[in-house]
Amino acid sequence: MSTSNSRPKPLRVAMIAFPENHHTRRWSRALAAEGMDVHVIGISGDDLTGHVHNRGPDGAHAQSIPVLSAATRWYHAIAQARPDVVYMQWLFARPAMLLALDPDWPLVTTVMGSDVRQDPALSESVLERTCRTALLLRSHTITAVAQPLADVVADYHPDLRSHIEIVPFGVDTAIFHPPTTPRHRTPGSLLRVGHFKTDDSVYGRLDLLRALVILQSKGQPVAVHLAGRRSTGHKEVNEFLAEHPELAACVVDHGALDVDAIAEVYREIDVYVMNSLQESFGVAAAEAMASAVPVVASDVGGVRTLVRSGDTGLLVKPADPEGLAAALAEFANYPDLAESCGQRGCARVRSRFEWHDSVTQLATLLRAAATSHVPARPGLAA
Repeated sequence: MSTSNSRPKPLRVAMIAFPENHHTRRWSRALAAEGMDVHVIGISGDDLTGHVHNRGPDGAHAQSIPVLSAATRWYHAIAQARPDVVYMQWLFARPAMLLALDPDWPLVTTVMGSDVRQDPALSESVLERTCRTALLLRSHTITAVAQPLADVVADYHPDLRSHIEIVPFGVDTAIFHPPTTPRHRTPGSLLRVGHFKTDDSVYGRLDLLRALVILQSKGQPVAVHLAGRRSTGHKEVNEFLAEHPELAACVVDHGALDVDAIAEVYREIDVYVMNSLQESFGVAAAEAMASAVPVVASDVGGVRTLVRSGDTGLLVKPADPEGLAAALAEFANYPDLAESCGQRGCARVRSRFEWHDSVTQLATLLRAAATSHVPARPGLAA
């Protein structure tokens, strides 16, 4: 009698991503939990002088390879994983990557937002656009986190629209949930504001601090909880706080936090601010909403599909400290509005942006790509 194991072998996924990024870690773990054999082919360093590392699930093998030295080295780094499907979590639009992809490898590409040109005012060289377009056309499936970002991707080539699927980042509501003790504020009492991004100017931290100075000048007491890694904008933030010691005294800077720690801080604040100049989705806003925290967000990109002004939060113009201060004052002066927006936001995330639903959707797309056997489309077919 045969005693062979009839269980299907795990899907082997070569995941091209930034290995230290928390999105990479959580997606690779989630796909592994779906029964997939995930190998991270890690991009690190800057675009021209970075390296890749081929690292299996046990982390035992690491190989440093100059990104632009030869496409064949990229090819061998991916081939070592013997992939059933290549999953490019970030659109690494470089000629070497395009040439390295074997035509027999089905490709699924996730567009995060910062890797395509969302703002027409931003520069994009002919080479960059050509590589992005070629990789997108090479993809069996493209995922975008929200419809506005999908529309940006579709503008790269008319043949792309039928290959785009919306897969939100998703929020793990087992981790991000309301506090056990409901928040209770009275009008004009201390307003605890959160901003859990980096100091990069695109995320608007300096404008938030300017808005809080306006609130303080009108007699509204505030506390601001900051979290996130330091960046090139840190010097400007420090200089502003040095010029406004009354605000600096109200700052709690948590630095970079892991997922569980940041979830606790969400439960300590009264309102979350995401006043970015550009957002493809706004996962931090979704995490705040899952924690029943009302959101004040810039009216940009995919945020509009997440935050509904006057319902789950308030939308404001980007780069507008006065408008941001006015929105924060609404929540400060009307605690019932803040509470109702927080409750509706929590319900919206649980019904439409649950993390496990997003994982299941992506896993289904990866399996479909791996079994489709559709030949790759030519890179720049007119």
